[in-house]
Amino acid sequence: MSATAAATATGTDAEFYFFSGSPDALARRLFALPRDVVRRRLWALLLQGPHGAHIQTQERETPDSPTGRVRSWEGADLGPLPARLVALLPTASYRELRAALLDHGSYTDLGTVPCPPSPRGAFGHPLKAHAAETVVRAYVLAL
Repeated sequence: MSATAAATATGTDAEFYFFSGSPDALARRLFALPRDVVRRRLWALLLQGPHGAHIQTQERETPDSPTGRVRSWEGADLGPLPARLVALLPTASYRELRAALLDHGSYTDLGTVPCPPSPRGAFGHPLKAHAAETVVRAYVLAL
């Protein structure tokens, strides 16, 4: 099962994708996303499996910066965050969407690193943490 949606938000063109399936199926779908997704100023990968949830974000200081700050969150459940982001998409600004994402909990700052050139480079490592799961939900937000 998969669904894809793109929405235009006030002040930004946000994209939001949702996939559900085995980790292998998710990898194929996530890696096939357009390269523009990870070339955005901010992207977030939200993963939810039966044994826990993970969020990884990368945000460039400026839209054309070759590096970005990486943040990571882990917990039992994503809760209402995916639905909240979808509800905000039609009218929210970049700042409002960013705040909703980062207000979800306490993130670990992993530092500033070179931005990956492709979705495979961005999403491959976080997805490995769910390799033993049978079904995982993956959400991608690109701002």
